[in-house]
Amino acid sequence: MGNITQELVKWLPTGTGIGVTGHFLLSHQWTQAGISTFLTAASSIWVKFSGKFMETVEKKAEEKGEQTGQWVGKQVDDLPSKVIKSISGFQSKYERLLVDIYCDYKTEGFRFGLPVLDLEDVFVPLKVETGNLENISGAMVSNQHTIHHTENQEIWNFLAAISKEDSYRCMAVIAPPGYGKTTLLKHLTLTYAKNGHSKYKAPKLLPVLLYLRDSREEITSPQPPTLPELITNHLKTQPAFAELNPQIDWFNQQLKNGKCLVMLDGLDEVADSHERLQVSEWVNKQMATYRQTAFIITSRPYGYSSAPVDEVGVILKVLPFTLEQMKLFINSWYLQTEIRSRAGKNNQAVKAEAKKNAEDLIERIINNRAIADMATNPLLVTMIATVHYSGSALPGRRVELYQKICDLLLGTRQAAKKIKAPLTSEQNKSVLQVLALDLMQKETRTFELAEVETLIASELQTIVNITLTPEEFLEQIKDVSGLIVEREQGIFEFAHLSFQEYLAAAEVKELQQEKILIDNFGNSWWAETIRLYAAQSDATSLIQAALQRSTVASLTLAYDCLKESKRVEPQTQIQLENILEAGLSSTDPKIAQLAAQVKIVRRLNGLLRIDETQEIDQSYITWAEYQEFIKDTFGTNTVEQGFLPADVNNISPTQPVTRISFQAANRFCVWLSLNSNFDNNLIRYRLPTEAEAKQYPANDNKHLTCWTQENRNDGEGIRVCKDQCPQQYRQLLEHLAAGNWREADEETAKMMLNVANRESQGYLDVDAIEKFPCSDLRTIDQLWVQYSDGRFGFSVQKRIYEAQGKDWEKMYSALKWSSAIYSITAPSGHLPHAAPSSAKTRRILLKDGNIVRYVQKRDKSLSSLVQRLVKCNL
Repeated sequence: MGNITQELVKWLPTGTGIGVTGHFLLSHQWTQAGISTFLTAASSIWVKFSGKFMETVEKKAEEKGEQTGQWVGKQVDDLPSKVIKSISGFQSKYERLLVDIYCDYKTEGFRFGLPVLDLEDVFVPLKVETGNLENISGAMVSNQHTIHHTENQEIWNFLAAISKEDSYRCMAVIAPPGYGKTTLLKHLTLTYAKNGHSKYKAPKLLPVLLYLRDSREEITSPQPPTLPELITNHLKTQPAFAELNPQIDWFNQQLKNGKCLVMLDGLDEVADSHERLQVSEWVNKQMATYRQTAFIITSRPYGYSSAPVDEVGVILKVLPFTLEQMKLFINSWYLQTEIRSRAGKNNQAVKAEAKKNAEDLIERIINNRAIADMATNPLLVTMIATVHYSGSALPGRRVELYQKICDLLLGTRQAAKKIKAPLTSEQNKSVLQVLALDLMQKETRTFELAEVETLIASELQTIVNITLTPEEFLEQIKDVSGLIVEREQGIFEFAHLSFQEYLAAAEVKELQQEKILIDNFGNSWWAETIRLYAAQSDATSLIQAALQRSTVASLTLAYDCLKESKRVEPQTQIQLENILEAGLSSTDPKIAQLAAQVKIVRRLNGLLRIDETQEIDQSYITWAEYQEFIKDTFGTNTVEQGFLPADVNNISPTQPVTRISFQAANRFCVWLSLNSNFDNNLIRYRLPTEAEAKQYPANDNKHLTCWTQENRNDGEGIRVCKDQCPQQYRQLLEHLAAGNWREADEETAKMMLNVANRESQGYLDVDAIEKFPCSDLRTIDQLWVQYSDGRFGFSVQKRIYEAQGKDWEKMYSALKWSSAIYSITAPSGHLPHAAPSSAKTRRILLKDGNIVRYVQKRDKSLSSLVQRLVKCNL
């Protein structure tokens, strides 16, 4: 039929023209016949034109017809749900009820009579990253600080990309207990129910949140429900949803058409391993059946690894809180708690009170490493804030924090979640106290079941009507509370050493075995346990034991016990304070030295935390402390010029040291670094930057200016910063500290090639330099600057380049780069020589991992490096 139409369209104009022309000829109408002949001839072109014209028009018409048909068909498919919606208003009612149900921020089992807050008022967006299951720790508290980068994303980024990346349709969110998995799902539910998804550029979806622990019995029954049946049954059994009475096929239609976001929370909370597998298989089947629907399932690592879901396309790892996230949460939490506690008043007085309390808590957290580690876990941050709000000062009464956290993790929270547990919180705690003390006495964190089986079994036998085996006990503590983690196959430990130390201290107190602590007072392994014991007891005997030893470590610990203890006899207290404070001015050299060393240790233990890897001192180094550096560095030799004030004999030991050179201040930091690197922690003390000094001013002697990395000419006092340096820089640090300049130069080249992943090429090109991480560039530079007393480093080279008018040849000449000089007497900025930073860029060639020669080639690398230094603010 299509061909006939095309032929008619093609020949009709020509045929008509021939007929009309013939008519005019027969009628002798010559003019009209001429015109008709011309038109007929022109119509022959149409014959050629019309074929493709009609073919194209018909093709386009077919496409439009198909699209229109699909649209009509889809409208017909959607008609039942649209009709239901228009008739009953079900969806709008459903969404309103979701807002009512999930608007509260609740920490199950941890209430303490405080007002319930709105989730949206305190929610802090969690950062996630794609990860492998085996690389996700199950520990509540991570001992490795995580620095969040710009590439770390929120779950909204993945929801927004569902249409582009099908693997994001089914996601698993995996994290240790307390990391906010359930809260995250509630946040998604609220946002979608309030139509707030558009600001995240995410598709419009209907949120469905189900707790797998509540649906376990239905799912594992002989005839498990389909997903729409489970959702409908869930709504019918919930009092809040009773008025909805959803139509049977409503959710089925929504799921088929990809209109829902189904969130399944807590695969790990299906306690029975066999049932967990059944639930996992059911979830997998629903994901496969409703391939247009988006799914999110959450679990702790152990729960998901034991019952993975095959249809899941991507695993998202929830990252621990950064310092900024912790601050944001505490400020929001305190403000909302104050408002709710005062019947909704939100005036300036309420805001000021909330701000004051929040700042007090934040300061206490960042000044205590153990609690700061805990504050990376959102649940533990909430507990810390709650304990602080209730009047328990941190860290002074932090023992109460550990007690309440342990109670919560060991039973209270499970009871609130209606998770059946074989032991009560107190029963669990009694067994763990025995285990913790045993581990402390063995001086280990890790253990295998076989090593503690008899110990646990003996304690379990004292609990009436319990047939739990040691293995079952350990598993339920690990899987349910998260207080014990399996570090590797068959190797266990407490989630954080602080929990082990607290429980051991509680056991010592219960057994009245203080002698265990006195005998170990000089052992640093027991220091935190002793502090936590002192916080619960009379610390007089402990402090007297420290006074008898009179070592730096014992007196430092004694002062901590004095500060935290519930009670100390007045005479013992006076005796200790005389040693620590009056000792600095003592005429007895041994007492003065001991007091100064204790002061240094206490100072370094009390630095203000800046972020995950940096801390800063908020007071100036005293003359007593500085003298220890002078004696240790020069001994009986002549002290270098600039290292001692002119009126050295008239300075009080407690006064800040001033009137010294930048080199002396910098060398003091080097001395601290060299005497502080132990336990495999790469610690570096340095002078602060100008920005750090201004942002975190000193608490006393505010009239002084401090030496900084930029201020090398007119500084006065010494303040120090502490860096947790990446382990890969250990070799470089050791070469620089020893003054091995050639080895440090070659190590710098190797490190830069390694960071840029260009070992095989053997040199850094322009692209590699432009992408070189600022953090690594800054670390390398700071190490060179510090250990060369400000003589060498990239930042030094940058300043020389700018001083030479940004002229490559003049810079090359000023730095004497025509030959390598590996000596501290080399021209300023001469090193690092191996980095691609000269006017004739050195292409670093390696053989067997060693630098063998440089090939000089003029290119744009130097320009790129200097620009990178400027961009990284070196």
